[in-house]
Amino acid sequence: MIQAQVTGFVVLLLAAAILATLARGLPVPYLTQLAVLGAIASPLLAGRAPVLDHSLILFVVLPGLLFEAAFNLDWRHLRDNLLAVVLLATVGVAVTMVVVGSLGHVALGLPLGAAVLFGAAVAATDPVAVVATFRRLRVPSRLANLIEAESLLNDGTGVVAFSIALSGLGLGVDAVPSAGSVLLDFVRLAFGGVALGLALGFVLSRLIGYVDDPQVEITLTGALAYGGYLLGQALHVSGILCVVAAGIVVGNYGRPRAMSERTQQHVSVLWGYVAFLLNSAVFLLIGAQVPWSVLAANLGVVVAGTLLVLVARAATVYTLLALLHPLGRPISWRWQHLLVWGGLRGTVAVALLLSLPTGDGVLVQVRAMVYGVVLASILLQGGTIGIVTRALLPRTHEEGAR
Repeated sequence: MIQAQVTGFVVLLLAAAILATLARGLPVPYLTQLAVLGAIASPLLAGRAPVLDHSLILFVVLPGLLFEAAFNLDWRHLRDNLLAVVLLATVGVAVTMVVVGSLGHVALGLPLGAAVLFGAAVAATDPVAVVATFRRLRVPSRLANLIEAESLLNDGTGVVAFSIALSGLGLGVDAVPSAGSVLLDFVRLAFGGVALGLALGFVLSRLIGYVDDPQVEITLTGALAYGGYLLGQALHVSGILCVVAAGIVVGNYGRPRAMSERTQQHVSVLWGYVAFLLNSAVFLLIGAQVPWSVLAANLGVVVAGTLLVLVARAATVYTLLALLHPLGRPISWRWQHLLVWGGLRGTVAVALLLSLPTGDGVLVQVRAMVYGVVLASILLQGGTIGIVTRALLPRTHEEGAR
């Protein structure tokens, strides 16, 4: 079995490398193509590829992806977007849960607890394919930073919200936790994770200032990414937000002040490859493990759930960003349209759905809805984001937040 899975993994790597070479210049993002390839090849990979499970995503994939993205996040743009990012990643997650949960309960007849659980599972966005398209089309840096920074933070808040909802339900589907307990748990998990990450990031930044060895410094960043996540989980705070905060500090404070130019180049290349490898593997496996029979059996609610998530995303973006206009931080309507359409669901949502028990009939339906939302967003929204971007920003190098 292990030999077969290693063989399957090698085949996946070769497929990713070949597709990355052939995909240049095509309008569909590379990661969307990988998901399609995985779905097509799934009969051939049955039993011969690594199994994508909850622990693999949360403990192997996410820390590496989040640290790389946070490490390369420009604080200057993040500072301009900070209020919008915080609103979308906190209040926006809550709005998504409320809208999806309410509509899922009323329109689809889901028990309220199951509907809230569905809303929490799809609250986090995963715009990695969108950001890659934005970079290729040279959209304004502030826009790319906005959508990427929102995802980094709402990955953490979305997982926190899901964990609270799941623990509050006690795996039941007929009740929801009280607002007071939700707020206290959220503050403890989210703010505790950020505080821990900031502290670890500053400590490591000072530590690498005494080292001038690229291999050692790369090793320390790897220890921070994965060790910080594990430490956060052990201390019962958000490991995801810990990694994000630490990555931002090291990337914007430690890298320019404590790393030599040679080390910066080595670290950037290494983490760039880690992100490429993890993204390629996870999107291929998402496509390869599509539960077609379950999706077909729940096709009606899957389609309805996908529409509910788009409605919730639009309500979140247009409502919350309208609050920024009086504060002198407006986001143009064209940018808001791209934020709505670019709000893909991916790795985090899959990790959360895989954590749900399989025996409960209602939760099986929730799993199918989440996977349907992920698949639709990757294929439909991810596949058309280039077209939509060109239509909304015909002069991407000149467009600003007007």
